[in-house]
Amino acid sequence: MTDTIIRSFIWDMDGTLIDSYGAIVPSVHDTYAAFGIETDEDEIRRHVMKYSVSSFLQLMEERTGKPFSEMSKIYSGINETRNKTIGLMKNAYETLKYLNEKGCQNYVFTHRGNSTQEILKRCGVEEYFDEIVTNRSGFARKPEPDALNYLVEKYSMDKQNTYYVGDRSLDMECAANAGIGGILYLPEGSYTEPIGTETYIVGDLSEIRDICDRAADD
Repeated sequence: MTDTIIRSFIWDMDGTLIDSYGAIVPSVHDTYAAFGIETDEDEIRRHVMKYSVSSFLQLMEERTGKPFSEMSKIYSGINETRNKTIGLMKNAYETLKYLNEKGCQNYVFTHRGNSTQEILKRCGVEEYFDEIVTNRSGFARKPEPDALNYLVEKYSMDKQNTYYVGDRSLDMECAANAGIGGILYLPEGSYTEPIGTETYIVGDLSEIRDICDRAADD
């Protein structure tokens, strides 16, 4: 009789667990519109999906001279008003519930800040996570692996059975830098392209249930 394999899943938030780009993109657009600066929402979406909101604000600082720190504060205030419109990605709840019932461990590492717990609680999934690491935790931003390393070490995770689930190449770089697996979530309409380090690529979060079951059969 062999020991039970425990798989650990560390989750990104925006675009992975929660369907937030519909709130993020217009919030960025409105941030600059308040100063009479026109931005293209498709460009915003592409850039944010590939990199981050912070990266786009830094790009706009170079283009317009508007300080990153000032625009970041304004963006956060505008986006805060849209948080209640954010819901879970398709099959996120069902997948988390299934993994929990199978004994898998779940965690969150996100660049999102104070709104993280509130959104997860409102969406009914906060209880499924053993720890939630946000930008308030003080770790270096992705693709630096510090936050993932912290979780792996604190909970004595087996790196061969630990995965970071994310929707961007940045997430997969972060996973690779931490020496753990990466599950790239590529739903229909995604602008992200695989970078070759992914352990798995899924088009629907429900496919992660199969990854959990596959471990049980190994």
